[in-house]
Amino acid sequence: MKKLFFFFALMFAFMAISEAQITTGYIIYPNTYWEYQTNVTLSNAVAQYFVVDAAMPEGNIQDVIVQLDSLSGNHTNVAVALYGRKSDQTSTWTAIGSAINWKGTTADTTIIYSNTTENNYRQFKILFTGTGTGTTRIDNFEFKVWLDQLD
Repeated sequence: MKKLFFFFALMFAFMAISEAQITTGYIIYPNTYWEYQTNVTLSNAVAQYFVVDAAMPEGNIQDVIVQLDSLSGNHTNVAVALYGRKSDQTSTWTAIGSAINWKGTTADTTIIYSNTTENNYRQFKILFTGTGTGTTRIDNFEFKVWLDQLD
């Protein structure tokens, strides 16, 4: 029994080192917007991400708005990347555009990530990866899908 407990503890520790999910948000049509206002501290040790379930009746484009605040030390970069996938039945996430990088040269910043290429993803992952030493607080996170904007 001790070996089994140790094995599960080791597996959990390994998963926590690479990425950690903050929470899952749900957008249920006809709503097209979700906001997370609880502060989250990002370090350079673990990349963190939000998952947003947003099954829409048609193709859409997305906006991510996030407020970052430098807390301590020096994050030399915080990358914010958007991924999508058709279903949670598959584990394959596809990058949507390129990551936006904040170099930590200001005390705080607001990043607006606008994807203007229509897609049909049902789930989205927004990944935050910090490098350098220090901590950054995610003050506010907003996710918006825009329907029928490109017709």
